[in-house]
Amino acid sequence: MTVKEYALRQIHWLLQKDPWIQEIFLAAGGQLDQLAERIVAIYNNDNFDELNLAQVQTYEKALGLPSDESKSLADRRAAIQAAWNVAQKPTLEGMQAVCDAWQEGGIIVSYAPGTLTLKFIGDVGVPANVDDLKRAIEQAVPAHIVVDYAYRYLLIKEVHEIMTLAELAETPLSSFAGGR
Repeated sequence: MTVKEYALRQIHWLLQKDPWIQEIFLAAGGQLDQLAERIVAIYNNDNFDELNLAQVQTYEKALGLPSDESKSLADRRAAIQAAWNVAQKPTLEGMQAVCDAWQEGGIIVSYAPGTLTLKFIGDVGVPANVDDLKRAIEQAVPAHIVVDYAYRYLLIKEVHEIMTLAELAETPLSSFAGGR
């Protein structure tokens, strides 16, 4: 049943047949039908990895996220998943869920009194889109908790007598601690 049909049934039967009333309800009903379809699509979609562009834009608007067209769809979906997880009660598992939404299995979250540590175990150096993760974590973590980001850098044992000079010369400085 369309919104127009439902709305017409709510008024007196004599008015239901009036052509002018029919046109008013037709105009409003079309817009409301589209809105209802979008609401149902959002309600039924609990897998953020499958959001299309229109759904991503809707979630970004609803969650107050910046709509950055220069980011990939996957990065925007991850930001939505992280923001969704942030809205839950802050727990260690919740913080891990935020990190997993950003980069599945690439971060281990631990807690010591007063400090939340995010240990990056994936790629070396500071990840390119880490600012999105930082924003999500800052929104989720209570203000009295310090967040420590432990990035993974190349170690001497990973370089010494393993990499050639040519390989070492091609390795960006950002892969080493203190490199920019």
